[in-house]
Amino acid sequence: MPEPANQNNIGCLYLVPNTLGEENRLSQLPHVIPADTLKQITRLRNWIVEDAKTARALLNAINQIEPLGHPLQSMNMNEWRGPLSKNKSSLKPRELLAPLLQGEDMGLMSEAGLPGIADPGAEIVRMAHQLGARVKPLVGPSSILLGLIASGLNGQSFSFQGYLPLEPAERAKKIKQLEQRSKQNHETQLWIETPYRNTAMLDSCLSALSPQTQLCLAVDLSLESEWIWTAAISEWQKRFPNQSAMNEVFKNRPAIFLILA
Repeated sequence: MPEPANQNNIGCLYLVPNTLGEENRLSQLPHVIPADTLKQITRLRNWIVEDAKTARALLNAINQIEPLGHPLQSMNMNEWRGPLSKNKSSLKPRELLAPLLQGEDMGLMSEAGLPGIADPGAEIVRMAHQLGARVKPLVGPSSILLGLIASGLNGQSFSFQGYLPLEPAERAKKIKQLEQRSKQNHETQLWIETPYRNTAMLDSCLSALSPQTQLCLAVDLSLESEWIWTAAISEWQKRFPNQSAMNEVFKNRPAIFLILA
């Protein structure tokens, strides 16, 4: 595909925020996505999304607040899950962005929160820059940043680690390494976990970390069921002495883990 001769003829790639929870999207929207962002979303017809079902659910909710400019069934919607996914896209980033080169705007949507953070969308954004397109981030919720600012831990120096190892021994080893890095650099370490493994992760933290290390769990951020607590590991061990107590609060709920040694 030839490079466009005139950058002004290239469409704009909008980075579209999603809600952080699947339930009651309609009630969430006014609190987490500004009205101007909703209006911009309604203009878009061409989409690259992580999951089409999730994208349609968000657009349906938006349509009840701000009518869509194009019927859902007429939208051009392609999924992109990145090269590491078992169900990766058959199209390459450049092919997915073809409408941009035809002068049409596009939206990039993550399954939750902001595209490009803990999300395969970064490759799409990078290709858009290579094509000379304008990239426009739209304001919306990020569980990573919301968790960080609510933790009371160091927001001047922090490092996001994505997912930690699944195997218990390797997971404990990684947690100890992050604690040491946090102590050396006075740097907050934060990561995410698949919700059904939350209690296993918390159990590993309580076993591997030093009693004085500060741990924050931020659960169901931006939802009515939101739960956030920061305390020393010794206090966590008192409040959650076993997995049964942990399950009551954390099991199957999206969470961000943060530590500062």
